Amino acid sequence: MFKYLLILIFVLNTGFAFCQQNDSVFAVKKSGEWAIKHVLKPRETYGMLAKRYYTTITAIENFNSYDPKKKMASGSYIYIPLNAENRIIHKPALDDADLHELYYKVAEGDDIGLISMYTGVTKREMITMNNLHGNTLQINQPLLIGWVKMVPKDSLNVALGLAYPTPLKKTIKDTTEKVYFGGLDKDYNTLTNNGINVLSEKGTAVFFDKAGKSNVYCAFHNSTPYGTIIKVFNPGNNKTIFVKVLGPLPDTKQFANCIIGICSAAKEDLGLTDNKAWCELSYPVN
Repeated sequence: MFKYLLILIFVLNTGFAFCQQNDSVFAVKKSGEWAIKHVLKPRETYGMLAKRYYTTITAIENFNSYDPKKKMASGSYIYIPLNAENRIIHKPALDDADLHELYYKVAEGDDIGLISMYTGVTKREMITMNNLHGNTLQINQPLLIGWVKMVPKDSLNVALGLAYPTPLKKTIKDTTEKVYFGGLDKDYNTLTNNGINVLSEKGTAVFFDKAGKSNVYCAFHNSTPYGTIIKVFNPGNNKTIFVKVLGPLPDTKQFANCIIGICSAAKEDLGLTDNKAWCELSYPVN
C-alpha cells in the first residue's frame, strides 16, 4: 500500500511540475543572428518589450531598423534580439519564473552540426537535451536550444513593474450566456480543479478526417482513457481547443512520431491549415 502511495505522490508532483512550465518560445535566424518573432499587442512599446525580454530599446530598434516616422501597428512582427543578457544555453540550478525553454524549428538544409555551430550547443548536448536517437533531423522538428529570460504573459513582475497583457479599458459586461467548446471546457475545469491538477505534454499533433458533424472535437491519445477531456494549446497563435479522447493512437504510419491525433474539423479553431502542428496538451491527473 505504501509503495502505491509513493507512486501516486510522484505522479502528482510530476504533473504539477509539468503544469508550471510556460508556453513554448521559438527562436528564428534573421540576418545571421538569433531572435524571437514577437507579435505586437495593443499599446506595447519598444520600452515595454525591452523590459519584458531583458534587453535594451536600442538593441530592438537597431535589429528592426526602427523608423520613428512609421507607426508600430498592432499585429505586426517585432524581432527581439537574443544575446548574452537574455539567452542562456545551460539552465541554472535555481528555478527562475522568468526562464523559459527556447526552441528552434528545423529548416530545410539544417543538420545537427550546423545548428550546433549556430547555437553554441554541442552536438552531444543537443542530443541529450532533446532525447535524440542519432543525428537525423526532420524539417519543422522542434529542438530545445537553451532558455530565454522573459516576463511571461498573464503575469506580474513586481521588480520590473510589468504586467502582461497590459490592462484593458473597462468595458460593459456581456451577461448573455455563451457556450464554448461544446461544453468540454466546463468539464475540463471541473476535472482539473480549474487547471490546477493536470499533466502536460509538448509535441506534434496529427489531424485526421472524421465523417459526420459534431460540436465536440474528438481525438486519439495513448496516455489517457476513453472520455478524457484534453486542452490543446497552439503556442504559435495562442489559440486553444478542447477534445474528447476516443481511444489510443492507431498503430499506422499516419500517426507515427506524434503525441495526439485530432479530428481535422478542429484545425480552423486552432488557426491551422497543415495536417501536422506543434502543440501543448494539458489533461487531468488520473
